[in-house]
Amino acid sequence: MKLADLFNGFLLDMDGVVYVGGNPIKGSADTIKYLKEKGKTVLFLTNDPRRSPSEYADKLRSIGIQASAEDVITSAMAIALHICEEHDSLENMTAYVIGSNPLRNQIRETGIKIVNGEEGKYADFVILGSHPDFHYDEMKIATLALRNGADFYATNRDPAYPSEEGHIPATGAILASVEVASGIKAKVAGKPESMIFEVALEKMNKNKIVMIGDRLDTDILGGKNAGLSTILVLSGSTKKKDLEDSEIKPDYVINDVRDLLKDIPAK
Repeated sequence: MKLADLFNGFLLDMDGVVYVGGNPIKGSADTIKYLKEKGKTVLFLTNDPRRSPSEYADKLRSIGIQASAEDVITSAMAIALHICEEHDSLENMTAYVIGSNPLRNQIRETGIKIVNGEEGKYADFVILGSHPDFHYDEMKIATLALRNGADFYATNRDPAYPSEEGHIPATGAILASVEVASGIKAKVAGKPESMIFEVALEKMNKNKIVMIGDRLDTDILGGKNAGLSTILVLSGSTKKKDLEDSEIKPDYVINDVRDLLKDIPAK
Protein backbone atom coordinates (compact mmCIF):
# COMPACT_ATOMS: atom_id res chain seq x y z
CA MET A 1 0.00 0.00 0.00
CA LYS A 2 1.23 3.47 -0.91
CA LEU A 3 1.44 6.11 1.79
CA ALA A 4 -0.99 8.25 -0.21
CA ASP A 5 -3.60 5.48 -0.03
CA LEU A 6 -4.06 6.12 3.70
CA PHE A 7 -5.63 9.54 3.11
CA ASN A 8 -8.51 11.16 1.24
CA GLY A 9 -7.53 14.79 1.74
CA PHE A 10 -4.16 16.50 1.55
CA LEU A 11 -3.25 19.90 3.01
CA LEU A 12 0.09 20.99 1.57
CA ASP A 13 2.39 23.77 2.56
CA MET A 14 3.97 25.21 -0.58
CA ASP A 15 7.51 26.59 -0.16
CA GLY A 16 9.72 23.65 0.76
CA VAL A 17 7.06 21.09 -0.20
CA VAL A 18 6.11 21.73 -3.84
CA TYR A 19 8.74 24.35 -4.67
CA VAL A 20 11.73 26.13 -3.18
CA GLY A 21 11.76 29.80 -4.07
CA GLY A 22 10.94 29.86 -7.78
CA ASN A 23 11.99 26.29 -8.52
CA PRO A 24 9.69 23.25 -8.40
CA ILE A 25 10.76 20.32 -6.26
CA LYS A 26 11.39 17.37 -8.54
CA GLY A 27 8.31 15.20 -8.98
CA SER A 28 5.90 17.47 -7.08
CA ALA A 29 3.74 18.26 -10.11
CA ASP A 30 3.43 14.60 -11.15
CA THR A 31 2.66 13.51 -7.59
CA ILE A 32 -0.10 16.08 -7.13
CA LYS A 33 -1.53 15.17 -10.53
CA TYR A 34 -1.63 11.51 -9.45
CA LEU A 35 -3.42 12.38 -6.19
CA LYS A 36 -6.09 14.33 -8.02
CA GLU A 37 -6.57 11.58 -10.60
CA LYS A 38 -7.19 9.19 -7.71
CA GLY A 39 -9.99 11.42 -6.44
CA LYS A 40 -8.01 12.92 -3.57
CA THR A 41 -8.70 16.51 -2.52
CA VAL A 42 -5.62 18.74 -2.43
CA LEU A 43 -5.49 22.19 -0.84
CA PHE A 44 -2.48 24.46 -0.41
CA LEU A 45 -1.94 26.35 2.86
CA THR A 46 0.47 29.22 3.42
CA ASN A 47 1.25 31.62 6.25
CA ASP A 48 2.58 34.13 3.72
CA PRO A 49 0.00 36.82 2.80
CA ARG A 50 2.23 38.65 0.34
CA ARG A 51 0.34 37.12 -2.61
CA SER A 52 -3.35 36.60 -3.20
CA PRO A 53 -4.79 33.09 -3.68
CA SER A 54 -5.06 33.74 -7.42
CA GLU A 55 -1.40 34.81 -7.57
CA TYR A 56 -0.36 31.65 -5.73
CA ALA A 57 -2.46 29.59 -8.14
CA ASP A 58 -0.68 31.31 -11.04
CA LYS A 59 2.67 30.36 -9.51
CA LEU A 60 1.59 26.74 -9.05
CA ARG A 61 0.41 26.53 -12.64
CA SER A 62 3.70 28.03 -13.83
CA ILE A 63 5.53 24.98 -12.42
CA GLY A 64 3.07 22.48 -13.86
CA ILE A 65 0.63 22.07 -10.96
CA GLN A 66 -3.01 22.54 -11.91
CA ALA A 67 -4.56 24.78 -9.28
CA SER A 68 -7.13 27.55 -8.96
CA ALA A 69 -7.56 30.30 -6.37
CA GLU A 70 -10.14 28.03 -4.68
CA ASP A 71 -7.36 25.54 -3.94
CA VAL A 72 -5.24 28.04 -1.98
CA ILE A 73 -5.77 29.24 1.58
CA THR A 74 -3.63 32.08 2.91
CA SER A 75 -3.39 33.45 6.43
CA ALA A 76 -4.88 36.72 5.13
CA MET A 77 -7.92 34.84 3.84
CA ALA A 78 -8.29 33.09 7.18
CA ILE A 79 -8.34 36.42 9.03
CA ALA A 80 -10.91 37.89 6.66
CA LEU A 81 -13.23 34.89 6.93
CA HIS A 82 -12.86 34.75 10.71
CA ILE A 83 -13.75 38.43 11.08
CA CYS A 84 -16.79 37.98 8.84
CA GLU A 85 -17.99 35.08 10.98
CA GLU A 86 -17.45 37.03 14.20
CA HIS A 87 -19.53 40.05 13.15
CA ASP A 88 -23.09 40.26 11.86
CA SER A 89 -22.21 43.42 9.94
CA LEU A 90 -18.92 45.09 9.05
CA GLU A 91 -20.57 48.20 7.68
CA ASN A 92 -18.83 51.37 8.87
CA MET A 93 -16.03 49.39 10.55
CA THR A 94 -12.40 50.31 9.94
CA ALA A 95 -9.01 48.58 10.00
CA TYR A 96 -5.44 49.76 10.28
CA VAL A 97 -3.45 47.27 8.19
CA ILE A 98 0.31 46.79 8.34
CA GLY A 99 1.32 44.60 5.42
CA SER A 100 1.19 43.87 1.72
CA ASN A 101 -1.37 44.98 -0.86
CA PRO A 102 -2.84 41.44 -1.14
CA LEU A 103 -3.46 41.51 2.64
CA ARG A 104 -5.09 44.93 2.35
CA ASN A 105 -7.23 43.80 -0.56
CA GLN A 106 -8.35 40.68 1.31
CA ILE A 107 -9.51 42.81 4.24
CA ARG A 108 -11.07 45.41 1.95
CA GLU A 109 -13.16 42.69 0.28
CA THR A 110 -14.95 42.08 3.59
CA GLY A 111 -16.40 45.61 3.40
CA ILE A 112 -14.10 46.97 6.10
CA LYS A 113 -12.65 50.39 5.31
CA ILE A 114 -8.85 50.63 5.42
CA VAL A 115 -7.70 53.75 7.29
CA ASN A 116 -4.30 55.37 7.85
CA GLY A 117 -2.69 58.16 9.80
CA GLU A 118 -4.86 59.85 12.44
CA GLU A 119 -7.85 57.72 11.46
CA GLY A 120 -5.79 54.61 12.08
CA LYS A 121 -5.46 55.45 15.77
CA TYR A 122 -9.21 54.88 16.18
CA ALA A 123 -9.62 51.84 13.91
CA ASP A 124 -11.82 48.92 14.95
CA PHE A 125 -9.15 46.41 13.89
CA VAL A 126 -5.38 46.30 13.69
CA ILE A 127 -4.26 43.65 11.20
CA LEU A 128 -0.57 42.89 10.80
CA GLY A 129 1.30 40.89 8.18
CA SER A 130 4.67 40.61 6.47
CA HIS A 131 6.06 44.03 5.59
CA PRO A 132 9.68 44.78 4.52
CA ASP A 133 9.10 48.56 4.77
CA PHE A 134 7.83 48.49 8.37
CA HIS A 135 8.21 51.91 9.99
CA TYR A 136 8.17 53.20 13.58
CA ASP A 137 5.09 55.30 12.78
CA GLU A 138 3.18 52.11 11.90
CA MET A 139 4.11 50.60 15.25
CA LYS A 140 2.99 53.81 16.97
CA ILE A 141 -0.38 54.04 15.21
CA ALA A 142 -1.08 50.34 15.77
CA THR A 143 -0.19 50.66 19.45
CA LEU A 144 -2.47 53.65 19.92
CA ALA A 145 -5.33 51.91 18.09
CA LEU A 146 -4.94 48.83 20.27
CA ARG A 147 -4.88 50.89 23.44
CA ASN A 148 -8.07 52.54 22.15
CA GLY A 149 -9.76 49.15 21.99
CA ALA A 150 -9.07 47.78 18.48
CA ASP A 151 -9.21 44.02 17.88
CA PHE A 152 -5.75 42.69 17.02
CA TYR A 153 -5.04 40.09 14.30
CA ALA A 154 -1.79 38.89 12.74
CA THR A 155 -1.12 36.58 9.82
CA ASN A 156 1.58 34.53 11.58
CA ARG A 157 4.37 34.48 14.14
CA ASP A 158 7.15 33.24 11.84
CA PRO A 159 10.23 34.98 13.31
CA ALA A 160 12.43 34.79 10.21
CA TYR A 161 12.60 33.36 6.72
CA PRO A 162 15.50 32.20 4.53
CA SER A 163 16.96 34.51 1.91
CA GLU A 164 20.17 34.71 -0.12
CA GLU A 165 21.66 36.71 2.78
CA GLY A 166 20.61 34.15 5.39
CA HIS A 167 17.59 34.13 7.71
CA ILE A 168 16.08 37.62 7.92
CA PRO A 169 13.28 39.09 10.09
CA ALA A 170 9.73 38.09 9.20
CA THR A 171 6.22 38.89 10.45
CA GLY A 172 6.83 37.54 13.95
CA ALA A 173 9.57 40.09 14.57
CA ILE A 174 7.29 42.97 13.57
CA LEU A 175 4.42 41.50 15.56
CA ALA A 176 6.59 41.23 18.67
CA SER A 177 7.33 44.97 18.59
CA VAL A 178 3.64 45.90 18.48
CA GLU A 179 2.69 43.36 21.15
CA VAL A 180 5.41 44.65 23.48
CA ALA A 181 4.49 48.29 22.87
CA SER A 182 0.75 47.77 23.32
CA GLY A 183 0.77 45.02 25.92
CA ILE A 184 -1.81 43.16 23.82
CA LYS A 185 -1.42 39.75 22.16
CA ALA A 186 -2.72 39.27 18.63
CA LYS A 187 -5.08 36.56 17.43
CA VAL A 188 -2.93 34.72 14.90
CA ALA A 189 -4.29 33.08 11.76
CA GLY A 190 -1.37 31.11 10.37
CA LYS A 191 0.03 27.71 11.23
CA PRO A 192 0.32 26.34 13.90
CA GLU A 193 -2.74 28.26 15.11
CA SER A 194 -6.21 26.87 14.49
CA MET A 195 -7.73 29.66 12.37
CA ILE A 196 -6.23 28.62 9.02
CA PHE A 197 -6.98 24.95 9.69
CA GLU A 198 -10.62 25.72 10.47
CA VAL A 199 -10.96 27.37 7.05
CA ALA A 200 -9.19 24.47 5.33
CA LEU A 201 -11.21 21.73 7.00
CA GLU A 202 -14.48 23.49 6.18
CA LYS A 203 -13.45 23.55 2.52
CA MET A 204 -12.04 20.03 2.56
CA ASN A 205 -15.24 18.13 3.49
CA LYS A 206 -13.31 14.84 3.71
CA ASN A 207 -12.20 12.35 6.32
CA LYS A 208 -8.68 10.90 6.65
CA ILE A 209 -6.90 14.22 6.12
CA VAL A 210 -3.15 14.74 6.36
CA MET A 211 -1.06 17.89 6.73
CA ILE A 212 2.20 17.82 4.76
CA GLY A 213 4.88 20.39 5.49
CA ASP A 214 8.57 21.07 5.84
CA ARG A 215 8.49 22.85 9.23
CA LEU A 216 7.96 21.17 12.57
CA ASP A 217 6.92 24.28 14.50
CA THR A 218 4.24 25.42 12.04
CA ASP A 219 3.08 22.71 9.63
CA ILE A 220 3.49 19.63 11.81
CA LEU A 221 2.54 21.19 15.15
CA GLY A 222 -0.45 22.90 13.52
CA GLY A 223 -1.61 19.67 11.93
CA LYS A 224 -1.33 17.82 15.21
CA ASN A 225 -3.20 20.57 17.07
CA ALA A 226 -5.98 20.26 14.48
CA GLY A 227 -6.22 16.52 15.09
CA LEU A 228 -4.78 15.58 11.68
CA SER A 229 -2.20 13.06 10.59
CA THR A 230 1.09 14.71 9.68
CA ILE A 231 3.89 14.09 7.20
CA LEU A 232 7.20 15.93 7.33
CA VAL A 233 9.13 16.35 4.08
CA LEU A 234 12.90 16.85 4.22
CA SER A 235 12.94 18.90 1.01
CA GLY A 236 12.63 22.26 2.77
CA SER A 237 13.59 23.86 6.09
CA THR A 238 13.81 20.82 8.37
CA LYS A 239 16.63 18.29 8.25
CA LYS A 240 17.01 14.94 10.04
CA LYS A 241 19.12 16.48 12.81
CA ASP A 242 16.39 19.06 13.50
CA LEU A 243 13.88 16.24 13.84
CA GLU A 244 16.08 14.34 16.29
CA ASP A 245 16.38 17.41 18.51
CA SER A 246 12.66 18.32 18.45
CA GLU A 247 9.85 17.25 20.74
CA ILE A 248 7.45 17.67 17.81
CA LYS A 249 7.23 14.34 16.00
CA PRO A 250 5.33 13.83 12.72
CA ASP A 251 3.50 10.61 11.98
CA TYR A 252 5.63 10.02 8.87
CA VAL A 253 8.89 11.42 7.53
CA ILE A 254 9.64 11.34 3.79
CA ASN A 255 12.33 12.84 1.59
CA ASP A 256 9.89 14.70 -0.66
CA VAL A 257 6.32 14.37 -1.93
CA ARG A 258 7.32 11.69 -4.44
CA ASP A 259 7.58 9.31 -1.48
CA LEU A 260 3.80 9.53 -1.08
CA LEU A 261 3.66 7.08 -3.95
CA LYS A 262 6.04 4.59 -2.33
CA ASP A 263 5.18 1.80 0.10
CA ILE A 264 4.39 2.99 3.62
CA PRO A 265 7.68 3.72 5.42
CA ALA A 266 8.38 2.52 8.91
CA LYS A 267 7.56 5.09 11.59
